[in-house]
Amino acid sequence: MERKPNAGRKKIEMKLIPALDARQVTFSKRRSGLFKKASELATLCESEIAIIAFSPGGKAFSFGHPSVEAVINRYDGQTQAVDCGDQIDQEDDLPELIQRYNALLDQLEVEKKRAEAIKNMGEEMKAKTWLLTPMENLNLTQLQIVKVLMENLKKRVNQQREELSKKARNPRPFLDLNTVEAADPSVSYNPTQME
Repeated sequence: MERKPNAGRKKIEMKLIPALDARQVTFSKRRSGLFKKASELATLCESEIAIIAFSPGGKAFSFGHPSVEAVINRYDGQTQAVDCGDQIDQEDDLPELIQRYNALLDQLEVEKKRAEAIKNMGEEMKAKTWLLTPMENLNLTQLQIVKVLMENLKKRVNQQREELSKKARNPRPFLDLNTVEAADPSVSYNPTQME
């Protein structure tokens, strides 16, 4: 089979693109490439970069590392590199930041537990509706989910059975002998008559 010749990568003449749609498409593609290169430069060289570009339609697009505002302010001379005074302010805020961080961690943990509970409820609801559906009417994915749910149920039943077995085998540590009744009613037990 012969390969069809294609345009491939070719040198584009640097002049205004006459068609407005083609100009917009070229702007979008080249803008993302430009921002990617700027990001790479900022990462590789630990440099501060700001790029602002206006599309042919007049919409503004910007990229900045660490931010466009920070780079522009530095260029204007309003902000210099971090000095000792700024560092002291940051240290004063440290306890507050740690407290906010810990609060966010707690909130995240609560949300994770809530998401897990919602997920479990969803699985239980699916299982309940599917259990009412004849197996012949379930598709392969539904059958696999029902299988996993049944396996999880079996594990939970076995865990509960083991816990109950352990409790039955282990007598209570502080057993009051005065309240123990003999299994055989003909045998009497009196704790005061110890030999």
